[in-house]
Amino acid sequence: MKFQVINIGLIISLLINFIISLVFISLFTTDFASGIGVTVLIFACSIGVLYTPIGDWWYRRIALNLREPDELERRRIEPIYNEVYKRALAASPNLPKDIRLFIYDDDDINAFAIGLKTIAVHRGMLVNNIYDSEISAILGHEFAHIANGDTFCTILAVQSNIIVSTIRTLFSFFMIITAKIIGFGVSLAFETEQGAKNGFTIADACVRGMNWLIDKFVLILVSISVMIAQYSRRQHELAADSFTAKLGYGQSMIHFFQRYMGSCSTSNKLSLSYLLYGTHPSMQVRIANLQNSINMNAISMKS
Repeated sequence: MKFQVINIGLIISLLINFIISLVFISLFTTDFASGIGVTVLIFACSIGVLYTPIGDWWYRRIALNLREPDELERRRIEPIYNEVYKRALAASPNLPKDIRLFIYDDDDINAFAIGLKTIAVHRGMLVNNIYDSEISAILGHEFAHIANGDTFCTILAVQSNIIVSTIRTLFSFFMIITAKIIGFGVSLAFETEQGAKNGFTIADACVRGMNWLIDKFVLILVSISVMIAQYSRRQHELAADSFTAKLGYGQSMIHFFQRYMGSCSTSNKLSLSYLLYGTHPSMQVRIANLQNSINMNAISMKS
């Protein structure tokens, strides 16, 4: 595994999430230094455990319910997997030597790398008319995500998003309770029942309004963090495609894309939906990138 420059976006996303969490947590600590300590501890414990064998176990068994290939699936995919793994190790010697293959019980034609030592193939890859050469290309792409450190950095970004979301929820709950307490305290200052009622309503509305403004401001920061992370992920896909071409599977990947491009829509790069949720570049961009990588590899071999 190696760190890629394109992973900087995910690191920036992590830092934004860390700062947001630090501000919230510092409100409930005695001083800023304590806030930093608590925030670091929360991030270290909740993220660090995912970089241990527990992390891969969690993704395999709990989060995604992956399973081992059955005998029929093993006969089909194991020789392909071993050959691609051999090429990937030759191209990236730092790649872990104990990455395991699992099956995800879904009819989609897809595969993914997750954690630090897990690659999963959707069942649909093996029951549909997918050529062995295309499966090789897709597996090469997934090995690239681990070799390039993409899954390592994605864990940072995704888990930090979960931490921020949890803290936002807890803070909002705290503010709702605070609004009731302050409203009740204000109501005691009025002698009449109507005055107390009005005082409670106004105080409650003010605190809730403050909470709404804070939450929306944080949501904007979180959205910026997500957009930065998603941009990095889209660059990961192009880099992984280039790695696939380096392994010698570039044309097979292009062939796969061309066969299934009809079912894939072209994303609008300027749409908010694409910026927030777009994890892959368009097929046209990926094919052009693959062709360029194939050409560059050919030039490199001649020189």
